[in-house]
Amino acid sequence: MAAQDRLARIRAHLQAIDVAVYVASEASPAASPDPAKLATVLPPAAQAFLAGLANAFRVDVRALHVARLQRQLELDLCSSLEEAHATCVFRNGPYVDGDAWTIDPLPEVLHDRGVDIGDTSPARTDELVAAINSGAQGVQVDMDDGHCPSWKNVIHGHWNLLHAARGTLPGITHSSPALLLPRPRAWNMDEEHVLVHGHAVPGALFDFGLHMFHSAAHLIATGRGPFFYLPKLESAAEAALWARVFAYTEATLGLPVHSIKAIVLIEHILAAFEMDAILYELRHYSAGLNCGMWDYTASILSKFRSFPAASLPDRQAYVSMQTPFLAHYMRLLLATCARRRAPATTGMVPFVLEHATPAEAAVMLEKTRAAKSYEANCGSHGALVFDVSLVPIVQEIFAQKSPRVVEAVATPTPRDLLTLPRGHVTMHSVDFNLRVVLAYIEAWGRQDGIVVLDHSVEDSATAEIARSQLWHWIKFEHPLQDTDCVVSISLVHALLAQIAHAYAPATRRLTLHVLQVQRFPTFLTSFLQSQRLLWQ
Repeated sequence: MAAQDRLARIRAHLQAIDVAVYVASEASPAASPDPAKLATVLPPAAQAFLAGLANAFRVDVRALHVARLQRQLELDLCSSLEEAHATCVFRNGPYVDGDAWTIDPLPEVLHDRGVDIGDTSPARTDELVAAINSGAQGVQVDMDDGHCPSWKNVIHGHWNLLHAARGTLPGITHSSPALLLPRPRAWNMDEEHVLVHGHAVPGALFDFGLHMFHSAAHLIATGRGPFFYLPKLESAAEAALWARVFAYTEATLGLPVHSIKAIVLIEHILAAFEMDAILYELRHYSAGLNCGMWDYTASILSKFRSFPAASLPDRQAYVSMQTPFLAHYMRLLLATCARRRAPATTGMVPFVLEHATPAEAAVMLEKTRAAKSYEANCGSHGALVFDVSLVPIVQEIFAQKSPRVVEAVATPTPRDLLTLPRGHVTMHSVDFNLRVVLAYIEAWGRQDGIVVLDHSVEDSATAEIARSQLWHWIKFEHPLQDTDCVVSISLVHALLAQIAHAYAPATRRLTLHVLQVQRFPTFLTSFLQSQRLLWQ
């Protein structure tokens, strides 16, 4: 960062006035946003609103991070995995107003949850327009897993989003465009280019707040929002924080109460134990829960990082939504939502059919039909896809299964959710995970939040599970099937040497660092941000 930027940060930190917003400039002109778009996205009134939002919840956000650290320390200090598992308990009440509650009725436009387009970064204009025109029910306008939050991308993305909300983004032609459901950054990411009293604004508040400031009134007037996906919550307390953020924002902007609706992504193992309580805290704002796979699975490896038995074998061979620990999680989510009259949706089809051969496309379509039919039969109301060509196929699957009745299921035990499959680690699985991590970090260096490998989209969720598996295998010297070897950093060095020419030096350096660091980085994206990858 330039010297004048450092000085401005210091001045902002020292200022004691109510509003002190500092907007950084980039060292590289290529990474800087368009000045006209910056002025449109962050006018003085928007800066003042963000400052008020950040100030109002600074203590709450700090408490959230402290609670997460304390919970991790509690797990790390356990003497065994069994002792750590014993700390995980379900939260299903009691509730102050009894147990007969349901979420508030949803607006009609949210009744059909058949298909949303996932991982659609607003900075990738062509993809955003294609998703809006796709005929899907909604678009997950993604500032989290599928988005690289460089300053240029952030501003360009919000500029696209505010125009998309008004239907003025060039290229929108569909007579019934898909609903916009932005997914703001998770709480682990800060927007380091905007400071309030010297503190970086949490990315979650920045993305949520800007969209609300610019577009909430228009979306309410047209009956098309504001709707959100909320990522990576770890507890009902975090859901309660979001409810307070929603209430504050509605009051500050003069909006009708409870006009915001949000789908919570249950993509953390600890949140799975509090799904009912999460719905309760957001009952006036809830648009249901979504059940994914890779972020959720990676969170198990992350939380129980200290225990060798928490390693996961070859995920391509041993992990699917029908694997017991994931099947129990999905069925619990579906039953919880059914009980509280909340929509329940399932994960994203990652396949990209473009450039696939007819035979490859046929295999991917069969896998898509099988996976989504299974989920629909279990009671899911819909799912996400990345490739817009899959929209009609997945829509048809869920339309045929409607209406669905979810049978009551016995509450699973903590062991049901926590017991990972046993199996082998192969050289192929090591090589595949390494390629995913390298490709994702390389993409971030290009300011892109996704990369397509082997006709599947890889985002931060799949990069998280890939690097988490590799870190566990290396740390605990997991045996390699059909060899006398174990997974080690020297093995990774040898594999990397074979493909080093395909990746930038910074990519190779950061990959090796994140795989051999003794202290497991909780989030790969936070690690990359801390390494200043986006400032280069």
